[in-house]
Amino acid sequence: MSESFERGLPLLDRALLRWVGRIVPSSDRLEWSRSWHAELWYMRHQCHSLKATMIADFSIGMTRDALWLRTESWRRNSIGTATLCLCSLAGLSLFAVLIGLALAGSWRSLNAYAASHVGRSLVAGTLVVFVSFATASRGHVAKNSKISWAAKVNRQLFLAWKIALVWLVAFFLSADLSVPVFMQIPNTSDFFQILDFILLALTGLRWALLDQELRCKECLHLLTTPARVGRPSRNLLEWNGSEMNCKRGHGLLSVAEMETSWCEASRWIELSRYGATGDGVPE
Repeated sequence: MSESFERGLPLLDRALLRWVGRIVPSSDRLEWSRSWHAELWYMRHQCHSLKATMIADFSIGMTRDALWLRTESWRRNSIGTATLCLCSLAGLSLFAVLIGLALAGSWRSLNAYAASHVGRSLVAGTLVVFVSFATASRGHVAKNSKISWAAKVNRQLFLAWKIALVWLVAFFLSADLSVPVFMQIPNTSDFFQILDFILLALTGLRWALLDQELRCKECLHLLTTPARVGRPSRNLLEWNGSEMNCKRGHGLLSVAEMETSWCEASRWIELSRYGATGDGVPE
């Protein structure tokens, strides 16, 4: 911040602006500094009875405003990312473990109960994965799109981590649901546990595959701002469907309303090839 910008403020206020301003994201720092400079100048020159409590409250308000801008910047940058998705699944699995611990009463009881069901869940999990991939919709398969090998590897690793975490969440939640049954009817708890696991894992894997389809093929961000393109009355004569964009500008996904012989699947369109206007509608 230049000296001319800080002219008219005491040394304490200038130091406060500089130190608290470091918390603010660089893109918002100049506007934030100008706004709080005006507030500080008004407080010093217009308030005749300035008290220490007013200065303390003012400093706290400035710091809270800077912290809010920083956390909001983190939220905007992290929302829809692959990292946030994996962290959310990991947090959900940890939450399920804590519920199981509360129901079982001790780590030893929870470990003994979970270990007795791991084998059956592995077999059932393999069958669930096979069924999920065999019945998954092919409507969003990107064809004829030039995606880098690094992006393809990252997509497969991301999908593998999602499947593993979904499996863990389904296993722990099914164990949590069957622990009360085990205490009342021990002979039927195994049946309820494997049934709950299959239902939860199947639902979770279908969500994982759908989530994978609706992400950018390059950065794995969730696609946003779906827009309707085309006229539904001319499905057989021209392309009709919706388009979803990557907020980082890598491309857009054109999802056809109805599959036809000339448009059997959705297309990933790179904006660098077709321009930012979206002139890449599948022919």
